[in-house]
Amino acid sequence: MNSPQSQIKKVEEFLSTLRDFMKKRGYTEVVTPYLRTYPNLDDNIFPLSCEVERPFSGRETLYLHTSPEYAMKKLLALYGKDIFQICHVFRNLEGGKLNDVEFLMLEYYKVGKDYRYLMEELEELLKVIFGGEIEYNGKRIPTRIKKISLKEAYKKYLRLDLELLLSDTEAFKKQLGEKGINFSPEEDGETLFFRTYVELGKFLGFDQPTVVYSFPQPFGALAKCKNGWCERFELYIFGIEIANAYTEVADEEEIKGRLWEVAKKLNLPLDGEFIKSHRRLPKLYSGISIGLDRLLMLKLGLNSIFELYYRGL
Repeated sequence: MNSPQSQIKKVEEFLSTLRDFMKKRGYTEVVTPYLRTYPNLDDNIFPLSCEVERPFSGRETLYLHTSPEYAMKKLLALYGKDIFQICHVFRNLEGGKLNDVEFLMLEYYKVGKDYRYLMEELEELLKVIFGGEIEYNGKRIPTRIKKISLKEAYKKYLRLDLELLLSDTEAFKKQLGEKGINFSPEEDGETLFFRTYVELGKFLGFDQPTVVYSFPQPFGALAKCKNGWCERFELYIFGIEIANAYTEVADEEEIKGRLWEVAKKLNLPLDGEFIKSHRRLPKLYSGISIGLDRLLMLKLGLNSIFELYYRGL
């Protein structure tokens, strides 16, 4: 039963469980502003902006954060220990039963560990939230996570050669045609990657929660990369993307180079203080973001995040 009264209580218990889990593992809860002078920069995530007017200083453009990443990393540079935050984030051009412009996120950073540690910790979190099994729409799967490289997943589920996409776009298009996957002849490699990645997600997480790891460098975001592949993973449960994580790039010049290209492409300002904070950030650390509306949807057996009562207020 999901009456408003029972669901409100279940949401409260869910958030308490998350906080207890994080604090027992040594993470410090932090808060950061939602409104930022500079936007998060990502090729495929679009920030919302607003005009504000301050007494004596006039109008300025501010941005609602698409994730607390930049502010949390600035805090991490000062604090130097594991941190987490539960907050609302905002992304333009989002829609559907699993997406909205505003949603709830858990984000945390682990010092001294790479993304493999986060895979193990994520499995422990799923056990705490769901117990031994995840039950959804009449199906049950264990909380134990299955791991598969992105390259292997493309081959197994789509029968596509991911490396071919990176080396020969036209040959990859020929592969798509042979497999009956629709695309436009004008599409570039980036567009083709995201088109096929969406298709891949439809196969993941139906027998076990599934982590796909090791992303091609052009799609590594701010993940640490080596030999063209990045230490990034995403978690899927019943075909739904739940989490995104990586071993973080700690080098100031590398971060500057990556973000400068995105800022130019999107015509958005670059946060120089965020770049400088990498001088004080740990040499090794990892970070993860988890979509809590989707996780709650699974936990409560809902068909859409919009069945969460707090979304309709």
